[in-house]
Amino acid sequence: MPESAFVDLPIAEFLERLSSDAPAPGGGAAAALVGGLAAALGKMVCALTAGRQRFAGVEPQIRQAAARLTRAGVLLRPLMDEDAAAYGQLHAALKMDKTDPRRKLRVVEAAALAAAVPLETVAVCRHVLEDLCRLAEIGNPNLRADVEAGAWMARAAMHAAAANVRANLPLLDEQQAETVAAELEHLLTEATAEPAQDATDGPRT
Repeated sequence: MPESAFVDLPIAEFLERLSSDAPAPGGGAAAALVGGLAAALGKMVCALTAGRQRFAGVEPQIRQAAARLTRAGVLLRPLMDEDAAAYGQLHAALKMDKTDPRRKLRVVEAAALAAAVPLETVAVCRHVLEDLCRLAEIGNPNLRADVEAGAWMARAAMHAAAANVRANLPLLDEQQAETVAAELEHLLTEATAEPAQDATDGPRT
């Protein structure tokens, strides 16, 4: 019987696995989960903004943000398991006999995948952050604390995933490593908006 996807596990069981001596889940899966939480908070803000008369002027933007955040959540969930699977392939490649002529190529290929998965997490979470920062401006002001929490989570997810990307760069060939590093830094540099600082919650109406 196949093992359950991480996203389908009860929270307590996922945390138990995360804290165990098993090699996965690890930081990459945790980063994708945190990104998913950020997207969910953004969707909540959209749900508590859309359909209210006083926000009618920004209704289209709110609904568009909700659709993007829904898509981001859908993308982030499987990345939890993809990160674990990629790590498993890299671990297996590194355990190959060092005299095996196939080992070097296998390690490079596995490291490329192990870097690509968290790089995708960074990219998706950057878009989540952008939507949350926009929601801080146009969303229900009674939800400022939720928007700020989501924005910090999106940032944390980006930087946690980035650490996993960087960990694999030394295993790539030089050109691959330079390309991946440049793409990563571009994604991180572009995410410049700061979360809203006025975060006093009122009633969620």
